Amino acid sequence: MTKIMNVKNISAAVLAVFSVLFVSNVALSQEIPTAKIIVVDNRVVSTNAAVAKDINRQATQIQTQMEAELKTKENALRAENEDLKTKINIMPQESYNQLQQQFQVKVNEYQQDVQIKNRQLEIAIVNANAEIERALKPILQNILKETGATMLMDKNLIREQVPGLDVTTRVIEQLDLAMPSITVELPPVPEAAPAPEAAQAN
Repeated sequence: MTKIMNVKNISAAVLAVFSVLFVSNVALSQEIPTAKIIVVDNRVVSTNAAVAKDINRQATQIQTQMEAELKTKENALRAENEDLKTKINIMPQESYNQLQQQFQVKVNEYQQDVQIKNRQLEIAIVNANAEIERALKPILQNILKETGATMLMDKNLIREQVPGLDVTTRVIEQLDLAMPSITVELPPVPEAAPAPEAAQAN
């Protein structure tokens, strides 16, 4: 059986309807500026702007250097592992196990180094992009003012548009003047946590 709405719920529902009508009437009575939309293709800006290209160039260079360093360490670990295999039958088991444990520590350190370097590069790119965002804000506000537009939208959110609304080229030109390049800086490597033995000694 359907329950009848109690008095409190009815009153609340009616009050909600009148509240919506009241807000609507107030909004209609206020002067609302006519919407004028301009469009920017953020994907094109992030690809074609000089500073974006500069970030990509530096990031690629840093990544290449990191990979070279890691490759050198990886080759050294491979050689050490092959050498360790030749000693399994000519060394006391206890001594061999100790060497194997020491080798595993080096492998763990290498894997941690890979993770740290990847994280460093990610943070560096995020920080550089944040600088671009800060430089873009006054540029976009100025273009809104120059065009008399009241709204700026990403082109990817729009299905159809009439000609003349796209200001992507203007954004890129002004960004190139304001920030043609930026230094991609790697954050410092976090300090390693003390070994368990060292922590207990302290």
